[in-house]
Amino acid sequence: MKTSYSSLVSHDIQWCVRRMPKVVRDELQKRKSGAVLAGGFIRACIAGEPVSDVDLFVPSKAAASELADSLLGPGKRRIETDNAFTILGHGLPIQVIHRWVFDEPRKIVPSFDFTIACAAIWWEDDGKWISACDDRFYPDLAAKRLVYRAPDRNEDAGGSILRLLKFYRRGYQAPLESIAQVVARMLKDVPEVNFQKREVILSEGGAAEWEKQMGAVLMGLLREVDPAFDSNLILENGSASDPEATA
Repeated sequence: MKTSYSSLVSHDIQWCVRRMPKVVRDELQKRKSGAVLAGGFIRACIAGEPVSDVDLFVPSKAAASELADSLLGPGKRRIETDNAFTILGHGLPIQVIHRWVFDEPRKIVPSFDFTIACAAIWWEDDGKWISACDDRFYPDLAAKRLVYRAPDRNEDAGGSILRLLKFYRRGYQAPLESIAQVVARMLKDVPEVNFQKREVILSEGGAAEWEKQMGAVLMGLLREVDPAFDSNLILENGSASDPEATA
């Protein structure tokens, strides 16, 4: 999906800035376009939803490590995963993303999987807050509509499916086309050998055996994304256990 950029309205920018942890605001102003806040924090602030964490983006993994070190202090803790350095102890977890890096802030916007996360804020050299968002960010957020962007990025198979489920707990709905595209993205990463065996499995064990084996493969991919995720926790009022993961 091609991105056409807009800007966040000034009221929303200031609201997001006021809700940032002070240490994040200070680091953004110090680093200017070398550090960008983007994604779920902005969506949650504007939608009036609980904020789960802060995602910061930088130009390189070295820059991510240096920023993470700057966020440390007494009583703070740093955790490294395949996606980010996470700093705990500032109230909200602060994630400095190193799996996806960008040399220009606007390039971050189209990297998210759903339009409602496609927004970024940073501090410019001329001393003011700058923003960028997908043209569909505001209308899709207002409608609580999950429009999948099929981003061109390295990602874990099934990640968008789990995020789709987690968005549902907040009352979001996805058009059928988006659901189909999310499923297609996951199937793209199913090992080819599983499809090569299809006719053999169907002839020997029937459709039920094929579905069982393919289901096990898909479950394995989903577990790799989030081993702790339990869809059985989507019980009352469509709620799940955790907020969405980094998008």
